[in-house]
Amino acid sequence: AVNPEGLTAATGEHAAALQARLNAAGMKCNILTAEAYKPAMFEKLMWISTYMLVGAAKECSTVGQAGEEHGDLVEQVINELVSAVSAKEGIAFPDGTVERLKAYTDVVASFPCAVKEFEWRNQYFYDLGDEACPVHNGLLRECAEKGLLSFELP
Repeated sequence: AVNPEGLTAATGEHAAALQARLNAAGMKCNILTAEAYKPAMFEKLMWISTYMLVGAAKECSTVGQAGEEHGDLVEQVINELVSAVSAKEGIAFPDGTVERLKAYTDVVASFPCAVKEFEWRNQYFYDLGDEACPVHNGLLRECAEKGLLSFELP
């Protein structure tokens, strides 16, 4: 089984202080090198961008429902984003991204779905373009057509 607690990570001079605060609140946090942090950061961004988007587009109430009912689509989007980010950023992701993100979803399965905070989440992938992220960007347009976005796509 994949351990979903490995997704929260920090790097830099304040990483230990953040880890201590999160540990005191009963949460896990891994301290990573700057090189190891970058793929971890993008995986976390991929998780929230993918599960929220698939869930919203397919009218799921929770990320757990999105993963259960649309797992193939979730996996397709994650793999698309891994490829797009690898090409753009020159990052090599460790094997098992889909499995790690699925495991994390199991822990937060009741988290509600909605596409929001576009500029901090999905816009990075949207801006990579339709050639790099056709499924992701198509799902965003699907949400826009259904009136599910509180913002206009650029």
